[in-house]
Amino acid sequence: MTATLTRRRWFRFLLVPAALFVALLGAAGFAVFWFQCGPGLAKEADRLASVVELRPGLTVADIGAGRGRIAVRLARRLGPSGRLYATELGAAKLETLRRAAAGLANVSVLAASEHSTGLPDACCDVIYMRRVYHHLTDPAAVSKGLYAALRPGGRLAVIDMLSPRWIFFLHHGIPPDVPLGQLSAAGLVLDRRIDGWSPIDYCLVFRRPPEP
Repeated sequence: MTATLTRRRWFRFLLVPAALFVALLGAAGFAVFWFQCGPGLAKEADRLASVVELRPGLTVADIGAGRGRIAVRLARRLGPSGRLYATELGAAKLETLRRAAAGLANVSVLAASEHSTGLPDACCDVIYMRRVYHHLTDPAAVSKGLYAALRPGGRLAVIDMLSPRWIFFLHHGIPPDVPLGQLSAAGLVLDRRIDGWSPIDYCLVFRRPPEP
């Protein structure tokens, strides 16, 4: 009898954290779907377009475009007179981008590197990076490349994660003061800081100063 009661107590003791663990995984899975594939991503693309003042005819770059979900949405907004450069590392990711952009004549897929954006100088009115900056291994070189790729007066939007450490499976992210300092050192000027872009993201909007 005693052994049976002990097993029941241990079962009850373990049941609560196990249930919390399953609930947390379920919530995380829903959040990933919502913001990476579902309606949340479409809303974020709309919000990003508004923040950088996107309009037809501009030239835009998506650095580390991933599967191209936001790039494709914004390329359609730019229209046939605009252009969107989508960059990535590695042949497999570049091929994924090409498939995503199939049928969009205003999208160019470019290979980047750990030290270079892969963009031509003074090519862009707008550049954005979504959850990419924390992956950079040579941020100083990339920051200089971002400055060089922007036209005078052009805008750069950096969206990245704060990565709350109490969520044990999240190990990405970067404090906003880090990209702020590095990009400012490259010559870009902070135009707007949006804390709470999402529950775990912030957004920094920079501008390349106009030439004297």
